Amino acid sequence: MIPNRRRFLTTLAAFAGCPALPVLAQRRQPAADFPLFDTPPASHELSHVDVSADGLTYRLFLALPRGATPSQGWPSLWMLDGNAAFSRLDAAILEAYPGLAVVGIGYPVKEAFDGASRARDYTPVPLEDPMHARGRDWEFGGEAAFRARLLGPLARVLAERARLDPARRSLWGHSYGGVFALATLLSKPAAFRAYMPISATTGFGGRRLFAMEAEAPRLAAGRAEVLMMLGDSEHRSGTPEPEAPRPNPDTLEMAARLAERSDLHVQLEVLKGLGHGATFAASFPRCFALAAG
Repeated sequence: MIPNRRRFLTTLAAFAGCPALPVLAQRRQPAADFPLFDTPPASHELSHVDVSADGLTYRLFLALPRGATPSQGWPSLWMLDGNAAFSRLDAAILEAYPGLAVVGIGYPVKEAFDGASRARDYTPVPLEDPMHARGRDWEFGGEAAFRARLLGPLARVLAERARLDPARRSLWGHSYGGVFALATLLSKPAAFRAYMPISATTGFGGRRLFAMEAEAPRLAAGRAEVLMMLGDSEHRSGTPEPEAPRPNPDTLEMAARLAERSDLHVQLEVLKGLGHGATFAASFPRCFALAAG
């Protein structure tokens, strides 16, 4: 029996009978500002760099510890939607984890989110047309190609700037980013030590992730940490707020499936009273603690 399994199953059972939850479409976000760069923490050195790979350009945001580098390298937290993540980080959380390197994988845009790019990069090939684009001309299904860029040329640029321990890196993603975190777990589980899908759009593309889970490879040795978080008040934009808490049943089902695997330690946390957008920053304390541990 995995540690905390009783608590996990208790959490799951509490919401198992909830009605189906529509998944949020991506809202247009305002331009991002970065107060963290205006008042940087004493614990970390901040920078960003643009990197081209396969004809596409990514912006890497870096918060690197100022202390002496451990011989094996720093543990690191890799955060998708890096523009939005670094616009919402503050000095206090970085100073609470002075030995954790934080990497934001973003895009060279002014906005907090690049909707078209994240749809392309973070999603697997759908089994049926996604309903989340709201008429936008978005492409989907590029997560395998993006993972190759992330673990290839983007990771090499990171290695040139900091010594990161490959055995202690964690992947965080929200919404479509959570889809990518799960898709990576289900495709290449040894790529990261810990996976943190937050409010993942688990029903994406005709439940494509569930088809992947049925054929997913297992870790040859050790166990990966999986921390799944979601709000109990998430609902599709433009629809009334739910009258009663109803966390996404697809996410609850995926968590239950993953918890059956002996090579994973799965934790599920339902954030009471929080909607889809609010879980983004609300997840930071738990995820930073896990990444640094």
